[in-house]
Amino acid sequence: MKAMLIPTGGYPREIEVCGLKGLQEAVGGAIDACGWVFDDAPTLYVNDEGKLACPPNRAVYATEREAGAISWDGSTVREGDLLDIICGDFVAVGFDPEAGEDRDITEEEAARVAERFGTPESVMSGLAEALRIRAQAAR
Repeated sequence: MKAMLIPTGGYPREIEVCGLKGLQEAVGGAIDACGWVFDDAPTLYVNDEGKLACPPNRAVYATEREAGAISWDGSTVREGDLLDIICGDFVAVGFDPEAGEDRDITEEEAARVAERFGTPESVMSGLAEALRIRAQAAR
């Protein structure tokens, strides 16, 4: 299946994965779906233990679509707010909601991944945000 790998410290690139085992190999362990980032178009698979065992990869910031939602702490989300930090390598694949199965990522979906995670600023965004959070906690 055609997918996009978003490696820690690197740019997204197309890869081929073969089922669950291929997804697990790409992320370096058990997988967890992170479909909320693109509303499953595409679906992201991350390392299930990434926050504990993997280095920070990409920061996920609120887009215009998420702005106005209520955050976990009851505040209103603003465009550009930090929503999460994805740790470790992760993979984007297409998802067919009718069949409930993964599929090849489309060119349009791959372009969305590249737009959000393929800029020079995004490559080190996870590490930068993790360091910022640590510095704030140390004060």
